[in-house]
Amino acid sequence: MKDTIIYEQPLNELIRVCLRLEQLFAQIDHQLTDNSPNNSRNIISLIINVLSVLERPDIKAKLAKELSSLLTSLNRPHPSLELDTETLNKITQQIEALSHDFINNNSKIGQRVRDMDMINALRLHLANPGGGCNFDLPLYHYWLQQSVKERQAVIQNWLGEFASIRSAVELILFLIRKNTKTEEKSAIHGFYQELLDPHSNLRMIRIAIDKNTHAFPEISLSRHFLSVRYFAPNLEKRPVQYGDNLSFWLGYCYI
Repeated sequence: MKDTIIYEQPLNELIRVCLRLEQLFAQIDHQLTDNSPNNSRNIISLIINVLSVLERPDIKAKLAKELSSLLTSLNRPHPSLELDTETLNKITQQIEALSHDFINNNSKIGQRVRDMDMINALRLHLANPGGGCNFDLPLYHYWLQQSVKERQAVIQNWLGEFASIRSAVELILFLIRKNTKTEEKSAIHGFYQELLDPHSNLRMIRIAIDKNTHAFPEISLSRHFLSVRYFAPNLEKRPVQYGDNLSFWLGYCYI
């Protein structure tokens, strides 16, 4: 929707992880457009954040289960998906390949990067404000002073370790967002609530608000219940609840 701000609220932990990884990979892509040493530093910090998000030992099993669920779901009719046969076949093949990769690979995602001494040292130092200075890690400082070509080659090599997880995240979120039923709703005095069907295959909800509406939502979501409370923005003080009625678009993301 044009001229709107979209807020997303996941229903389960796996979708939360996917949204966090999507944001981190988008930030990495943005940083890759600048070849300065400072941007290389930013990219390494983001890679370390990716490793932290992927720390959970069950992440591959959960991804494989979700992909399997998506594969089953794609065999049922979904009018809102609007995928042609060629695209559907391509996605199906992608899901099968990713599922096979996650199931048959026993190591953690990004294990090679995780085992690198410099990365482990950086993880410790970057936990401190201003950590990672040249006196903390001379090797890291040396690497940052190498040519753009050398730094980019190393970064791309490390990012290659996350190719499968990134593809899985992009695929899961694409299908969830694609299969969305959107309805216009009204928040009375800044508040909206509704009961949900606990047996539905709801993965996430999306809220779209006109950019000219000076309000933002705080969303509470469970399998049974949804509530949305709008607040008037205030960067210096605690925001207060929005007092007027407002219209917004609510998207139910099923799969």
